[in-house]
Amino acid sequence: MIERYTVKEIDKIWSEDNKLNMWLLVELCVVEAWSKKGVVPKQDMKKVLEKSIVDRKRMLELEEITKHDVVAFTRMISESLGDEKKWIHLGLTSTDVVDTAQNKMIQQSNEIIESDLDNLLITLKNLALQNKDTLIMGRTHGIFGEPTSLGLKFLLWFEEIKRQVERFGLARKQIEVTKISGSMGNYANVDLDIEEFVAKKMNLNVDFLSTQVTQRDRHAFLISVFGNIASTLEKIAVEIRLFQRSEVGEILEGFGKNQKGSSSMPHKKNPISSENISGLSRYIKSFVNMAYENNVLWHERDISHSSNERIMFPDIFNALSYSLKRLNSTLSNIVINYSRIDETIKHQNNIYFSQRVLTHIVLNYNFSREEVYDFVQECTLLCQMNNLDFKQVLKDKGIAKFIKDQVELENLFSNKYFLRNVDKIYNRALKR
Repeated sequence: MIERYTVKEIDKIWSEDNKLNMWLLVELCVVEAWSKKGVVPKQDMKKVLEKSIVDRKRMLELEEITKHDVVAFTRMISESLGDEKKWIHLGLTSTDVVDTAQNKMIQQSNEIIESDLDNLLITLKNLALQNKDTLIMGRTHGIFGEPTSLGLKFLLWFEEIKRQVERFGLARKQIEVTKISGSMGNYANVDLDIEEFVAKKMNLNVDFLSTQVTQRDRHAFLISVFGNIASTLEKIAVEIRLFQRSEVGEILEGFGKNQKGSSSMPHKKNPISSENISGLSRYIKSFVNMAYENNVLWHERDISHSSNERIMFPDIFNALSYSLKRLNSTLSNIVINYSRIDETIKHQNNIYFSQRVLTHIVLNYNFSREEVYDFVQECTLLCQMNNLDFKQVLKDKGIAKFIKDQVELENLFSNKYFLRNVDKIYNRALKR
């Protein structure tokens, strides 16, 4: 990942040094497991645990000769040991070490993503509660519909992120596993209880059945969940971008005192954070198809997945964590232009009560829906073409034919109607 979008904690996890330390951890756990079984003498085990060190420079020198990174790694470790070096990599194949270590690094990264999601949930919940009774024009197809609660917009995103957290939790359970099953995955050269010991030692689950590799459907599921999360982040970002347009101006990104929006136009305030999140979301989603293709390997294993995974995992974790953090910061500093919101509603000249009037007449009077609909629609068209008040046009065009009591008509025009069930929606959503 380029430095601009690098998250420090993620970058540290996927560094070469941490990766090699994780490889060593797997090797040491296996030696310890063999010792518990009485295969490796305790004194040898102690020497291996105390004396094994990672020398990355030496490993790279050996890799130039061996053309195999794990062989170079085990030989580098062995050089720091005496006769006890014979126990390094006992019964293992390369991916026992590589996949288990990588899954541990994924677990470490997942913990950061989980924290990022939790922080975003808190921010969305707070915004939902703060704006529960704020009336805003709702839009479908980008066109004014009826007023709704602004808080419901934030609550909707809160609910969606909660679903993403649930999916993420299941994906974590499936990917955070050890794989210590040997060359063919049949435990011919290593016992099942070795794997179970390593799993417990590394705080991972057990991959109960594998080939020479952990099956990549596990990874594909996690990446697909990340793609889904990214789609939600982009959904929120696009909504902010739409609201920040000059002709709308109802919800805007915070703009710092010394922030600049354009190199040439000093008046510009652009939704750069939301646009940034939209772009990174596309990058995150681009990995989904690659992850699915990685599940298709030849026989017990090939390495067609290995090259792209070295790039994919650091990049997707960095991009997702960065995007979650940036969106949370954007929402925490969001500017809600309440006066503009009210102004937008006012300028609709009550036309958004069309369904309210239609439904009331159909429910309480003996007229066909088609007849009432056509009358109401004709009145709305006059309002739209001549900037007239909907209530007055109804009266002028003969609403008395349908509703004779003018007080009854007046009572239909209350904005509180559009918020009448909001408390129930909140109670249903938040009680879980």
